[in-house]
Amino acid sequence: MLYTFLQNIIKIALSIFFQKVEIRHGENVPERGPVLFAVNHPDSQMDAFVLSSAIKRKVHYLAHAGLFANKLKARLLRSCGVIPVYRQRGKSNDIERNLAFQECYEVLERGDVIGIFPEGKSEMALRVKKIKTGAARIVLESERRNHYELGIKLIPIGLNFFSRSRFRSKVLVNVGRPIDLQPYFSLNEKDNFEAVNQLTAQIQSRLEHLTVNVQHTELDRFVKDIESIYRDELLTQTLADHKSSKKIVAEFVIKQKIADCVAYFQEHDPQRVRDMGEKISDYKRKLKRLHLKDIMVREKTSIKKLFKAELTGIAKAAVGFPLAAYGVLNNFIPYRITEFIARRFIDDRTKILMALLIGGGITFILFYGAQVFLVWYLEGYLWAILYFCSLPLSGFFALGNIKEIRLIQERISFSFFLFTNRHLIGKMRRTRNMLISEMNSSKDEYLEKMNKVTSGNKQ
Repeated sequence: MLYTFLQNIIKIALSIFFQKVEIRHGENVPERGPVLFAVNHPDSQMDAFVLSSAIKRKVHYLAHAGLFANKLKARLLRSCGVIPVYRQRGKSNDIERNLAFQECYEVLERGDVIGIFPEGKSEMALRVKKIKTGAARIVLESERRNHYELGIKLIPIGLNFFSRSRFRSKVLVNVGRPIDLQPYFSLNEKDNFEAVNQLTAQIQSRLEHLTVNVQHTELDRFVKDIESIYRDELLTQTLADHKSSKKIVAEFVIKQKIADCVAYFQEHDPQRVRDMGEKISDYKRKLKRLHLKDIMVREKTSIKKLFKAELTGIAKAAVGFPLAAYGVLNNFIPYRITEFIARRFIDDRTKILMALLIGGGITFILFYGAQVFLVWYLEGYLWAILYFCSLPLSGFFALGNIKEIRLIQERISFSFFLFTNRHLIGKMRRTRNMLISEMNSSKDEYLEKMNKVTSGNKQ
């Protein structure tokens, strides 16, 4: 009951916090029977929150024993099915670790679900780190104890956060097909060590295919830069080719393919990667020096169109200003406090989203509670209810209105720049078109190579 209650609270909180939490291939999760989820670990405790909201069944997580130091917190975690795992430091902790694994065997034998983050620790890099063997060991030992008839489904899941530090971003929960365990059972009887290692390698490979995986960390920024410039061109084509695909899935596929293409050329033509990196860096430096953004030079825009867009935007902002001002007035202080809390985790950016969710949730609840209580005290419960409903709605409206005002400022600035420096805009557009042309050429070459490899494998 407690888990179901908390799961519903988490779902509500995440629906407010994230713009979208999309589940891809959710049909791969069975409604009953033992399941072990092997999940990548990009964003600290937020990963468990997202997974619990996406999966209907109760998930028993393995967590570091340090989280159980506080008795009250330990009791809460235990009641939600969280299993403590101790680091391997001598015989006593080996026993404790074995007890944790024993508990996992029992969970699976009951036909329940376990969630494991086999990377062990989250980090900002766009890659799956070398995973630990715990997931494979638990699955194989559970099956061995039950004569390989337990029927565990080992399902890899890729969590993909579109932003690791921004409110109202998007998340894709990419559920993979269950891994076929049959080939590992006979090997496990002969050589447990080899069976565990081979199954762990298979989990690693599957997780890498379910996420954006950049093996060379120094190329993270390069992949993000290409995506920021090239995404819209690819998005139109991807959505046209796969009409059933949702936009969030298409955006993930694009980023994944860009990373794969970069990895290919890094291996086969590193000079091309270096040259493209220098050209993109030079393009970005020029944009920064001119106080421009890539979107401003992406398409040819006349001053007349910009002027029309500015008038429309100003009209919308003016009409919505009273409600936006009301939203800012009622939400500004808790919003700023939440930002301050998040900045405390700037050195460990994998915890910023969690700080925003927990810190912001507590801060807004306290401020909303005090404000509603004051209205109730002065005007009665009916006005208090109406006021309470207006707080989050006006807050979201204010965020949209502020975004619109910033766009108006950018358009006005760009209009003035276009009027006085048309030749520079033309030069930047030509530079951008050359970059796009080179990217198209690299993409076509990569796809041609991959098609040849695929055809060769089929033959």
